[in-house]
Amino acid sequence: MRRAALIVLLASPALAVDYVREVRPIFEKHCYECHGPDKQKNGYRLDIKSVALTGGEGHAPNLIAGKSAESPLFRFVSGADKDLAMPPKSRLNAAQIDTLKRWIDEGAVWPDGVDVAKVEDRLDWWSFKPLKQGAGSKEQGVDAFIRAKLAEKGLQPSPPADARTLIRRLYFDLIGLPPSPEEVLAFETEMRRERSRSREASALTSTSPHFHISTSPLAYERLVDRLLASPRYGERWARHWLDVIAFSETHGFEVNTPRPNAWPYRDYVISALNKDTPYPQFILEQLAGDSLGVDAATGFMVANAALLPGQIGKDEESKAKARQDELNDMVSITGGAFLGLTLHCARCHDHKFDPVT
Repeated sequence: MRRAALIVLLASPALAVDYVREVRPIFEKHCYECHGPDKQKNGYRLDIKSVALTGGEGHAPNLIAGKSAESPLFRFVSGADKDLAMPPKSRLNAAQIDTLKRWIDEGAVWPDGVDVAKVEDRLDWWSFKPLKQGAGSKEQGVDAFIRAKLAEKGLQPSPPADARTLIRRLYFDLIGLPPSPEEVLAFETEMRRERSRSREASALTSTSPHFHISTSPLAYERLVDRLLASPRYGERWARHWLDVIAFSETHGFEVNTPRPNAWPYRDYVISALNKDTPYPQFILEQLAGDSLGVDAATGFMVANAALLPGQIGKDEESKAKARQDELNDMVSITGGAFLGLTLHCARCHDHKFDPVT
């Protein structure tokens, strides 16, 4: 009876290698230090199925199901590749190597849902998402967010400003200059007249439901429209955009010499704001203005300070580096201004936070 049972056992096919019970412990002990949640050398990790089976720089795919001899990972751990032996600190023993070989040859079966880590979705980033209305808010515009945050903090809006404070706020906000004393006086007088007319109208409508008087357009709204139509408006707000794209009218560095041809781009931005150019068009003109007949807009690409020819070495390496510096500035400013991403560091590194390799 025992002999028959032994014959049956020997004749039975070997059980398939179990990933969770046999393979993952090998990866955890010997591989995760360099290819796990904290470090991913060569962009490769062995704690995430999708990356382990397809990822890696230079050798992908590292695991070829059914072909251990052709799988770079197995060649590295088995010693078949003499130039790159893995893991470098604690080599696998013969039994562990055999387990990995059988697992790969059997199809590298890695069940779904058993990963102990979750791969980061590097495209789950605020600047990649479409704009949408705030949840539960029927009010449009930025005021809804301000009121919600005030309510969250238990704060109340400031009381309405008097006429003198109001006109000064508008002037400084919209054109960056103070109103003259005469303009302040005229605005105060106009506001008093409107309040008086409003009180009279309210008294009349309270006694006669059929009587109506209009107090529009209001003095405040007329003043806003007048300041928005002023050429000073574009000059004031262009400064903010010129700061975003690092515009300079000098070359910077040690000598800081003037840039005599910087003004066309500056004037383009002022004009675009005064014409109320739609933002998509504003972007398009700066990136491709030479194709749209708006050549001055392409000053966006070279608006920041740059080295002069005399500040660059005469050797070819120095010239090439200066050119790459200029290209890097173009890419980083475009990313910062239009994509909501700081691309500058990606010249040499994977970004730690932004989803940029």
